[in-house]
Amino acid sequence: MKINSRIEVIDLLRGLSCLGVLFYHVRIDLWVGWWRITNYPNEYSFFTKAVAWLSTPTPFLGYAILLFFLISGFCIHYPNTLPNAKPRWKIYFKRRFWRIYPTYLIAILLTSVISYFCHIKWGDVDWDFERILRVATVSQNYPPKNGQFLTNPSLWTIPLEIEFYTLYPLAFLCILKFGFFTLLILSIGLSIFAIFLTGLGLQWVSYTSLFLWPSWLMGAWIASLHRESKLSKLKILPVSSMLIVFLITALASQLQKWEEWTQYACWTGFYFTFFLIFLRFEKSITKQKENFIFKSLTWLGQISFSLYLIHFPLFKLFGFIHCSYFQEKSANFIITLAYLVPVCFLAWIFYRLVENPIHQWSKRLIK
Repeated sequence: MKINSRIEVIDLLRGLSCLGVLFYHVRIDLWVGWWRITNYPNEYSFFTKAVAWLSTPTPFLGYAILLFFLISGFCIHYPNTLPNAKPRWKIYFKRRFWRIYPTYLIAILLTSVISYFCHIKWGDVDWDFERILRVATVSQNYPPKNGQFLTNPSLWTIPLEIEFYTLYPLAFLCILKFGFFTLLILSIGLSIFAIFLTGLGLQWVSYTSLFLWPSWLMGAWIASLHRESKLSKLKILPVSSMLIVFLITALASQLQKWEEWTQYACWTGFYFTFFLIFLRFEKSITKQKENFIFKSLTWLGQISFSLYLIHFPLFKLFGFIHCSYFQEKSANFIITLAYLVPVCFLAWIFYRLVENPIHQWSKRLIK
């Protein structure tokens, strides 16, 4: 592999992660829900009850955000896994700022417009100007009065990503001096401390890198393994067995309502192993790049940042529009899933008009 060649399965994995988040969130404003259908079966047709089973995996897909964290750690560290890499931190921080914040700010503006329109038109109670300001200043995860702007609660991950980016220079130095294993042990220790603080009532800590840093660092570790061509030596049987064990444990942790940190740990193990398997069979997977499914997921991966930023307010808007015409949320889960099409299309427009032009302009600016 050439040093600067693009790793095509990364976009594929981004697409899968983004699709998981979409499936998880689309139910909130655009589906009546499994509880309603099962408790009032006489109100719904056999077909509606049958296709409701398609929703079975969706409650477990919220943790797909962990795959995003793993990919983020991978992509940030991968260029610096070259021998004698000497990162220029000033340029690094400029790139991170221009890559994230301007697009994020415009997404907040769009969210605010949608929220205010829904407030005026349908009396939506999520409109909150003070929380908009908190989100715009990337301070929504922290006290005092920490809390998300509920028209777009997905934005909680952006301050977290900024924390990861800020910590990375320190992480890079620690990796050079002490190695990955020592750094991972340290980060796990910080996560245990975060769990202790959460038990004392400081719930906001669970939305910070103090708790979630290990998942990001594990992505960076995978980048080093990939650069050193160690992933090709993985045996499929042990790794597949690990994947199955982590999946069963993760499903059990959620169904049995174990402690939240336990669920995060189980799902992190699952997505970490999932990531390893995809990179282990990278060459075989990329041979299918002309396949429609591969192309579709890769396309989603390419617009995933825009799609992630604006999908929730669009779901809310379409939810209000649907209810205004049909007087209730959709009971047919296929119709609910059909709303993914206009949302993905509008996210592509946002990518073409906002994210990509800003990204290209910033690259020229930094040069």
